[in-house]
Amino acid sequence: MGRQPKPWVADIVWAGFFLALFIYYKWHSNQTAPEPPWASFPEVPRAEFTEPQWPRDQKRERRPYESQPSDRTRAVVASDTVTVPWLRSQGWPQWKAEGFVRDRERWGGVDSALCAQWDNRSEFDWILHPPSPLDLNSISEDAFYAHPLWRAHQVRAVHRFRSRVRPLRNWDEVFALAPFDSVQRVQITNYFYVGK
Repeated sequence: MGRQPKPWVADIVWAGFFLALFIYYKWHSNQTAPEPPWASFPEVPRAEFTEPQWPRDQKRERRPYESQPSDRTRAVVASDTVTVPWLRSQGWPQWKAEGFVRDRERWGGVDSALCAQWDNRSEFDWILHPPSPLDLNSISEDAFYAHPLWRAHQVRAVHRFRSRVRPLRNWDEVFALAPFDSVQRVQITNYFYVGK
């Protein structure tokens, strides 16, 4: 075993450490901070703003650069009829207008969740026309793949069942063909129906 130092050696080491910290603190507290370069700049008095006092004529014409009256109403827009050029004329960027129209076509219509995704500033008062549901037994396989709610393995299972066995009869039968998550189970019934 190694030799242990005497207890007084450890006390002397700690005392030296704290003495060095004390000297360092005293030396730094006695020094003054250098003045910043802007301290020698002259003080500038604050300017006071006053409203202009010229007479205002209420009947004069409004110039184009003056603000318009604030009682303007927002546009009312039907979500299923807007086009990319119309949205561009309303100030939407090209990518946003094209994305809105593309998603509307992919979903088969627009609901409030899709409007909230694209129009997060509530620029318009939207008239929402719920998408007309599609029949699962008569929809084409390409339309299944194009819809965002359906996954490839689910489309294959439904199409295989429709083409080899018989048309689908109810939602329990559809959901038993492949695994669906809880969001899909709720949302798919809004966009599709099982025709008899």
